Amino acid sequence: MSAKTLVSVVVAAELRSFALKADWGYQKVRAINLLVERFPPIEITDKLIDSYALIDAYSQGKLKGQPLPPGMSARNMGKNDLWIAATALYFDVELHTTDRDFDHLGPLGLRIVRP
Repeated sequence: MSAKTLVSVVVAAELRSFALKADWGYQKVRAINLLVERFPPIEITDKLIDSYALIDAYSQGKLKGQPLPPGMSARNMGKNDLWIAATALYFDVELHTTDRDFDHLGPLGLRIVRP
């Protein structure tokens, strides 16, 4: 089975925003552009709505029939993180990240990979 690489439009926008704010040079900006060319971003569409709602309700501990695991507290996720997670969950792909903002979503089936 071959790996599938998808890039959320939210990730592409965050990368470009970060590059502008950090005043990245030509080579780093070109690397982002090549990434977006190679993997055209997945847009936010109505097919992601149910995944977004599921993740948001679960994260806040309000998903009927699927409470948060013992010892885990409810949290409000950032809206961009919700869209990123919803995209990965809907398309059933691994979410590659360097932070821990998505760790609590394993029980929903989201697979997290860290470098």
